[in-house]
Amino acid sequence: MKSYDADHVFNVALVSHGGAGKTSLVEAMLFRAGATTRMGSVEEGTTITDFDADEVKRRMSVSLALAPLEWKDNKVNLLDTPGYADFFGEVVEGIHVADGVVVVVDGVSGVQVGTEQVWRAADERDLPRVVFVNKLERENADFERVLGGLRERYGKEVVPLTIPLGREHGLSGVIELIGRSAYRGDAREPSTDLPAEAADAVERLREMLVESVCEIDDELLNQYLEGEEIAEDALRATLATGVQTRALIPVLCGAATRQLGVDCLLDAIVNLLPPAAEAALPVQDGELAPATKNGVLAALAFKTISDPYIGRLTYVRTYSGALQADSHVWNGAKSRDERIGQLFMMRGKTQEPVQKIGAGDIGAIPKLADTSTGDTLTQRDAMVVLIRPQFPEPSYSASIHPKTRADVDKLSTALGRIMEEDPTLKIHRETSTGETIMSGLGESHVAISAERLQRKYSVSVEVGVPKVAYRETITASAKAQGRHVRQSGGHGQYGVCFLQVDPMERGGQFEFVDKIVGGVVPRQFIPAIEKGIREAMDSGILAGYPVVDVRVSLYDGKYHPVDSSEAAFKTAGSIGFKAALSEAKPTLLEPVMQVEITVPDDFTGDVMGDLNGRRARVQGMNPASGYTTVEAQVPQSEMLRYATELRSMTQGRGIYSMRFSHYEETPPHVVQKVVEERKKEQS
Repeated sequence: MKSYDADHVFNVALVSHGGAGKTSLVEAMLFRAGATTRMGSVEEGTTITDFDADEVKRRMSVSLALAPLEWKDNKVNLLDTPGYADFFGEVVEGIHVADGVVVVVDGVSGVQVGTEQVWRAADERDLPRVVFVNKLERENADFERVLGGLRERYGKEVVPLTIPLGREHGLSGVIELIGRSAYRGDAREPSTDLPAEAADAVERLREMLVESVCEIDDELLNQYLEGEEIAEDALRATLATGVQTRALIPVLCGAATRQLGVDCLLDAIVNLLPPAAEAALPVQDGELAPATKNGVLAALAFKTISDPYIGRLTYVRTYSGALQADSHVWNGAKSRDERIGQLFMMRGKTQEPVQKIGAGDIGAIPKLADTSTGDTLTQRDAMVVLIRPQFPEPSYSASIHPKTRADVDKLSTALGRIMEEDPTLKIHRETSTGETIMSGLGESHVAISAERLQRKYSVSVEVGVPKVAYRETITASAKAQGRHVRQSGGHGQYGVCFLQVDPMERGGQFEFVDKIVGGVVPRQFIPAIEKGIREAMDSGILAGYPVVDVRVSLYDGKYHPVDSSEAAFKTAGSIGFKAALSEAKPTLLEPVMQVEITVPDDFTGDVMGDLNGRRARVQGMNPASGYTTVEAQVPQSEMLRYATELRSMTQGRGIYSMRFSHYEETPPHVVQKVVEERKKEQS
């Protein structure tokens, strides 16, 4: 593939709800553009962009993939993103480096909860977009119903540009409304010979398009109101302006597996969406000139693939200047010089060596030593920092346990590698439960990540439900003596302290107050008392969980001039603290999660009833075009299997996000149950 200037490069993310047919659409676009000689199949595992073993096995996209093609003297970099919410981090990567978006909508289901999610993500980046209504060859597919749903949800700026020729199994092509021309089958050239039965729909929907286009241009609006015929060239030019200013969102249609409507979509991409040369540049500080081959080098590492055999592969978008093979660049985030050996143009997993990745283009660099996703590559003296992608926080967690001793030894390195690839995956060690916790965007996300440990790094882990990280605290004040005296001859041990414990506000953690006067405890022993208290806080008296939100005051004590020592007072501090805790009405604190659940309206009642059974506090309900988003705070212990249960409740049509909010007191009946279970574990 030849090199293109930025005004002929189009970076386009394909986004949708899961199952709308993005990957099949990419296959059709590659085939129609001559980039491939045959169309691959998702069912057969032969598509260009679903090449990962997990994708072939599950017949769905789980990773962002790049698929460049050439169309009418332009280069189009297609960024094929997953449609399932568990892999939304990949969508973020794709949208972050795209200059335009194709929103793919199922012609049977219409706008779905995942459509809303990707639409919001495109809004946050202020990206122009077109919509492609796919799968219109299916039974019960209805273009006008889907168009109506889009206009109801997103406004009258949503306008039809192509409409189907035929219905369901009888679909034979599409009609382009501006030119009143039909694209039948795999024909390359349109025909103006339209069937009589399509005349009404063509004129009615063309009028909808023309009216919306004219409303954004005063001159055209005057012509329209005076009943004049608007020239096709003027309509197309104004439509392009409307798309690029976010005033209009054209809707196209077809059937990817039959290659219907695909040429019109490719035309829309290069005629309506902005080229890389016109894209806004995501610079953190200051300004950077638009993408030019002679500008200062500014490239963003937006995706990382780590392979145990070939090493690290870094995907980059060059915003200005050019990356050259056999050169050096500066990574300001790491303050490191990086040597570039080879450069690749990627099409799925296929690597084509290139000499440069020019302004506005996308490619990949192998074996960068220190560059991570989100880093900027530039010239050492340029001081350019591009905005990093903002990834969603994890909403689902599982415990992982290595199966063998060999797995234990390799686990840490393997986890580091998969986190390099996936910024939405988090790993931490929960000391209170002794578990390693893997957190991601959903059950499938975590399960696939665990499988990758085995497949790529030969590390086998068992995935389980994590234990809840409770905390212990007190609800009243109390005093107690800590006494550690051993004087049975020879050098003894002597330390006595008097402590008062008081509850603190949530989040107060711990405060130690020294109230000793008159030297009843020498100054050199007071830090030892505090150390003993802090160590005792690691394991509370109810169930062995860490103690938090406690103020401890040392107000009196005794010492022996010979037998007192730091060790004796440290032990006394621990004893006194535990004694005071037992008198201060101890209880458990449980982690509470901030939860946002989006479901079709038909399931809202079921979800609300279920939340009530989970001790949830519902904070709000926001209905929007057939869907309702419920905001609530729910104890973590009630959400451990929620991903599976929500899927069952909503027939797989609901999504949720969850993040830690705060700790709060646990109800007495739950405390009793937790304490009993903890004692069984420890016995």
